[in-house]
Amino acid sequence: MNSQNFELYFILSISSFFVGLSRGGLGGGFGLAAAVIAAQILEPIRAAAFLLPLLIISDPLSVWIYRKNIHWESLRVLLPGVIVGITLTYFLINFISNTAVSLTVGFLAIILVLDSFFNKLIKRPKKIIHPLLGAFLGVVGGFSSFIIHSGLPPIAMYLFPLSLSRQTFMGTVAVFFGITNIIKLIPYFILGLFDKEILRLTICFIPITFFGIFIGKLINNKISDKIFFSIIYITILILGMRLIWLSI
Repeated sequence: MNSQNFELYFILSISSFFVGLSRGGLGGGFGLAAAVIAAQILEPIRAAAFLLPLLIISDPLSVWIYRKNIHWESLRVLLPGVIVGITLTYFLINFISNTAVSLTVGFLAIILVLDSFFNKLIKRPKKIIHPLLGAFLGVVGGFSSFIIHSGLPPIAMYLFPLSLSRQTFMGTVAVFFGITNIIKLIPYFILGLFDKEILRLTICFIPITFFGIFIGKLINNKISDKIFFSIIYITILILGMRLIWLSI
């Protein structure tokens, strides 16, 4: 194995492991980190195609873990917007450059970190965002999820003001992205994103994803959220800034 192949497999191993961690109960921050890491070695849209099957095969476990903690009203507001966002992105994908996608992912990473920081810094009172704004955030989530599975920031912007419990937030996000990922299969197939190389890579890393799920379940609630998520958000911030730097 030459150095280029070693780098490819090493980076995708970390990305696949992070997918598993996110599905094992450690939160959507790891899912975004997986997407940003994969985009360091693959073109963003190919990174998305690589990750989608891994997400779909691991989504059911994440949903099962939090099946009793789901805020269905939020899903009724957000999901229609997601369908619109995915549809629009399908028709516009050929006009979106890799640079634009990388910049989008980089800024989404930074937005997620800043949003998390300010939510911890400022104790915001519970409030309900207007359904139209929620639907718009769903559209943005559908777009960003389509291009590199990074739809968490706009969805979190809708859910955070509701002051949901950690379990309810995780359950709602799990169902949301479980449905969203299945919807994305159709346009991905139509666009021919699942070529033989991508499918071969995905199959190779399925065991690592399930290992990540096992580790995620093992350490979930074993260490403080503050320490663990501080590490992952710092990682997301650095990788997001790196994508922006390489794109300008």
